[in-house]
This record gives sequence, C-alpha cells and structure tokens, in this order.
Amino acid sequence: MPRPKKFNYDSNDFYDEILALAMQGLNDAEIADALSDRFGVSLSPAVFCTMKNGNYDKWSEKENRIRSERLAKVLARGRRKINAIVEGAWLKSGLGGKKIKTKTIIYSKYKCECKGLDKSCMKCHGTGWVVSKELATVEETEQELAPNPQVLATWKYHHDPDWRKIEQKQKEDESVPNTPPVVNVQVVTKDTSLLDLQDKTVSLKKDEKADEGTV
Repeated sequence: MPRPKKFNYDSNDFYDEILALAMQGLNDAEIADALSDRFGVSLSPAVFCTMKNGNYDKWSEKENRIRSERLAKVLARGRRKINAIVEGAWLKSGLGGKKIKTKTIIYSKYKCECKGLDKSCMKCHGTGWVVSKELATVEETEQELAPNPQVLATWKYHHDPDWRKIEQKQKEDESVPNTPPVVNVQVVTKDTSLLDLQDKTVSLKKDEKADEGTV
C-alpha cells in the first residue's frame, strides 16, 4: 500500500503557507521546518531545496518544472514584501519625526507616626516615610526623534546616482597617500668645512642645470 502524501503540492494552501513564512524573513531551511506548524508535518531542508531547484526525484519532469517555478515565485514575492517593509521602517528611522511618549509617576510621601523607630511598622516598614499611591502625580513628556544622517546617507548612496558618484570620488581621494613636501635646508654655521661643502653643492647643481640647457 503506498504511503500517503505529506502535502498536496498543487494546492493553494501549500504555497500560501510558504509565502507567509517567507514574509516573516525565514530562509529556505527554516521554512521547510516551519511547515509543521500548519500541516503537522515538515519537509527536510535538503528535500525542500531539490523541490525549489526542480530536481526532486519523486516528481516527474513536468511536475518539477511547474512546481519549482511556483515555489520560486512565492519565495521571491514573500521576500520582496518583507524587504519593502524593513526598508520602509529603516527609512522612517532615518527621516526622524517619530514621537516617543514617556510617563513618569511620582509618588508622594509623608512622615510616619512611628518616625522610623518601629522596624516592624506596616505603614513605613521602618523607613519613617509612608509612600502614598493615592497622591501620586503623573508626568508625561513627548520627544521627537531627530533624523539619522547615517541612514539618510546610505539611502542616498543606493538610490541617487549623483550622490553615489560624489561618495566614490571622496573615497578615491582619501585613498591617495599624501606626498610629503620637499624642504630645502640651508646650513647656517661658522664651520668653514660645512660652508665649503654647501658652496660646492650649490655650484654642482648650477653646473647640472647648465648641462641640461645645452642638450
């Protein structure tokens, strides 16, 4: 008696579930494992890979072609959607403007009748102060997030060709090493031997220039 099939590989439910899992950011192996949450059984990552690539030995050549194309489409579609969601959230963080509300509760306190002398006091627990939750005040503040320059620069680099050219030009300029300047040093000394050497060097340079002019 043949074993029952784990999945109906031509049903919409099978591919809709893979689409939903891909939209959660799961990779192929994780999708294969997670199929058990919906259908009660899973696929091994290796088998799922052969199905996606059209090399599953339990399918005919036609089934491999049709089903692998459908698998590739739903996987690509799901990942495009999750990438779009992530990219949108990332851009919002770069643009700033998101408002964050914080709430601070300040409890009032007053001196206890025991003045802290009774360590077993049920009101102040020996601290000498009674905290009153009924007299608490609530302070709420709202803060607007500033734009994130690094996120915006990265976005511009990937979406603005002119910006990308400028960035690449700056990187090329930074990679060029700075050539140290040539400094002519003249010796100032009373040592006659050094002065003679300096005069000979100057004379030699003049002779070399004269020779270059006659070539």
